[in-house]
Amino acid sequence: MNRVIKSAVLYISLFLVACGGSSNTEQQPTTNSPATPVLSEITTPATSVVYQLTFTRSWQNSNFPTNFPNNSHFSPVVGLTHSQPNALFELDALASEGVINMAETGSKTALKNEISTIQNEGGSNYLIDEGGISGNATSVTMTFEASQTFSLLTLVSMVAPSPDWFVAVNSLPLFNNNTWLQNQTIQLKVYDAGSDSGRHFSSANLATTPPEKITLLTSERADSDFDLGVHFTTNAHIGFIEITLLE
Repeated sequence: MNRVIKSAVLYISLFLVACGGSSNTEQQPTTNSPATPVLSEITTPATSVVYQLTFTRSWQNSNFPTNFPNNSHFSPVVGLTHSQPNALFELDALASEGVINMAETGSKTALKNEISTIQNEGGSNYLIDEGGISGNATSVTMTFEASQTFSLLTLVSMVAPSPDWFVAVNSLPLFNNNTWLQNQTIQLKVYDAGSDSGRHFSSANLATTPPEKITLLTSERADSDFDLGVHFTTNAHIGFIEITLLE
């Protein structure tokens, strides 16, 4: 009888071991660690930057032959980086004393005083005060600073000789959509300051009374052959500016 019981117990034990029923080892569930997310690199734009600016003349007797003047040149460049549009001048508005003096004589004293006032009022942080293009030179290169707060660029230079004509970049945005402008070429148009009624490049002084608003230069074909700031016949521009981000 005992042999039968022992045989039965042995059989049940073997059955439980085969089925795993007698094992005390617990199976731990396998857990996969979550993958560490890869964060894309976020580049924060610089608060302030430096640009290189090259002003090149296209104004030559060959492409602007009508009454082309002797000693043609561009006066020293004056400008600023600023926060609000039309800081120095505005198309279809009267010119300031500083703009008139620059456009008629190339003088920059009054214009720099106006820029100083803008700076004192918190509207600008950088003055551009550089040489022009004279003699046989074809270009002039300079650097200037801009910041996210003062990211608009304006600069002017007299077309000389002329009654009151000038070229300009007005309120060019350098910082857009959280990104600095990398490189841009701007073809320059000629503005009429509205203070002198001379018709040729070398006309004698003839004050406009009362002064008129700033316009893009339009002249008779026999005078200087401009229409809305460019050469009427060829649509040529008098010069261009190239701006390149340095740092």
